Amino acid sequence: MIKENAIKFLGINGILSEKLEGFEHRPQQVKMAQAVETAFSQAKHLIVEAGTGTGKSLAYLIPAILWAVENNKKVVISTYTKTLQQQILNHDIPFLREKLGISFRYALCMGNENYLSLRRLERSAQTGLFNKADEEEQRNEVFSWAAKTETGYRSDLPFEVMPQVWEEMGRQKDLCLGKNCKTHSSCFYFKARKKWFGAHLLIVNHHLFFANVANSGAVLPAYDAVVFDEAQNLEDAATQFLGLEISNSNLFYFLDRLHNPRTKKGLLTRLDHALVPHVRKLTMTVRQAVEAFFAHFIEEYGREDRVVRFYKPPILDNGIYVPMETLRANLKSLETGLHSEEDRIDVAAVAERCFEFNNTISAILNQNFSGYVYWIEIIKRKRITRVVLKGVPIHVSEELHTQVFDKLDRMIMTSATLTTSKNFEFIKERLGYRPTEELLLDAPFDYPSQALLYVPRDLPEPGSEAGPYVEELSDRCKELIMASGGKTFILFTSYALLNQIYEKLDDWSLPFPLIRQGDLPTTLMIDKFKEKPSVIFGTNAFWQGVDIPGKALQSVIITKLPFDVPKEPLTEARIEELKSQNIDPFSHYQIPRAIIQLKQGFGRLIRKKTDKGVVSLLDSRISKRGYGKKFITSLPVCPVATQIDEVRNFFSKGNSF
Repeated sequence: MIKENAIKFLGINGILSEKLEGFEHRPQQVKMAQAVETAFSQAKHLIVEAGTGTGKSLAYLIPAILWAVENNKKVVISTYTKTLQQQILNHDIPFLREKLGISFRYALCMGNENYLSLRRLERSAQTGLFNKADEEEQRNEVFSWAAKTETGYRSDLPFEVMPQVWEEMGRQKDLCLGKNCKTHSSCFYFKARKKWFGAHLLIVNHHLFFANVANSGAVLPAYDAVVFDEAQNLEDAATQFLGLEISNSNLFYFLDRLHNPRTKKGLLTRLDHALVPHVRKLTMTVRQAVEAFFAHFIEEYGREDRVVRFYKPPILDNGIYVPMETLRANLKSLETGLHSEEDRIDVAAVAERCFEFNNTISAILNQNFSGYVYWIEIIKRKRITRVVLKGVPIHVSEELHTQVFDKLDRMIMTSATLTTSKNFEFIKERLGYRPTEELLLDAPFDYPSQALLYVPRDLPEPGSEAGPYVEELSDRCKELIMASGGKTFILFTSYALLNQIYEKLDDWSLPFPLIRQGDLPTTLMIDKFKEKPSVIFGTNAFWQGVDIPGKALQSVIITKLPFDVPKEPLTEARIEELKSQNIDPFSHYQIPRAIIQLKQGFGRLIRKKTDKGVVSLLDSRISKRGYGKKFITSLPVCPVATQIDEVRNFFSKGNSF
């Protein structure tokens, strides 16, 4: 029955072939669907790498839907990028509902801060919170949009709302009045949650999934199975979520919302109570303590961009703790004397934030959590030098194993890039995942005829990002861009090198638009790229999750092998830990991490059976260092060129559109 279902929907003469225009039968997709359905029906854990173009999402969505509907169960589909989530929501699921005759319910689950609060929107109009014209204008636009939107999603706004504006009208869990709120019946968040509990599929991102784990399952409805797509990012997502962070800018923003001495606005200006003047003075005392505390770090480390790891707790008096605790205690006293429930809940939330701030600062300064790495980041800004204190777990495998993997009978972990050296050992070890079944599927493309891999041997090795290296790298990028007629992604591992190469090529006035990450939102960059032959300069956001099939993209230039920076605190701590176990960190950790990222970058090029193009690896370590072969053998098999003329010949012989 399992094999029959997969063939029924995804086979050569299956339902998809009849109803999906441009359907391409992919044996790998059928195999994956069969394996996923087996895992659901027999209560197994499955890890599957399916190459780019397999059609992974349909291969797991169809079995997930069939199993959930037949057994009245819930399946979580968790992704890392918004791009994939939007593809599932806007393309795959509507298609399956319309064409396949399967009646099922689904819901997009988002964190509560993504929803508009109608009560807080109305309250923002009454209290005159905004003192800038552009902020007030945006508030009015949100007010107009609120009457039209069906979802209340921040992402559905027709403009990019300023964080400080959304802060005053987005939903916040600790400010919710629940059933006592006059807008409860029309609340976007509670209407959404009602759909969650009635759905067969819950579409989430990795961050929300881990928020649910951290809150003992209180965020999402109980579910029976989970599919992790883009699973190569699970370790990073879990590490980020379990981490600690506090900054001077966050604390100043918090204090400004409580009482801004410059604008004379904030929560304390709206309250009528005898304690308010005293609490305002305490707020100013905390502000002074915050300024003095972070000034110490600026004096110690300077105002220029810098990252410094704390190998042991810094010798520093925490001058914030006592005034912050005094403020918290007085806010609690103020809360009990207020008549309005709205005011009481606002003040209670602020008091709780004081408690959280103190806990976070203490945990970082005292390095309370063993197995964590701690550091400081200095980030130069025009108005303020931002100082960020951080602490994150060095490894999350034990936490994932006990809190996630052991708690479910049915789990699918998938991506186009999970293996190194054709096996899953690296990802399984990093995540603490012990699947029942493993499946490795090649992409359904004819790479030998569709793709060319260009690996020059005459470029200098990456080192100093200045001088001859940048000059020669820029010149080679120019030659490759001209050979492909634009239609190029240039992928970088750092903004510094990206900006240097961009400025060089911009000075040379190439006949193609140059689109630099950071100058425009990602979606707008991609729209412009598709309009006419162009060149995108991108970092991490463009190595994965970007899908541009067809003639717009025919050349992907990878400037450097994507090794993590070894002196970055978390990477350094992981290297130290492996060395303490007599394990070679370079071959055991750094190379596998870089291979998975390289495979992601390579995967941007060929997205359909009709696509053709060139991937250029401009890092000469590929050919000069012994480990280079590991990178080459991890990529799809295709012709390898070492001369730029071979690239020109590839394009001139009709290998482009």
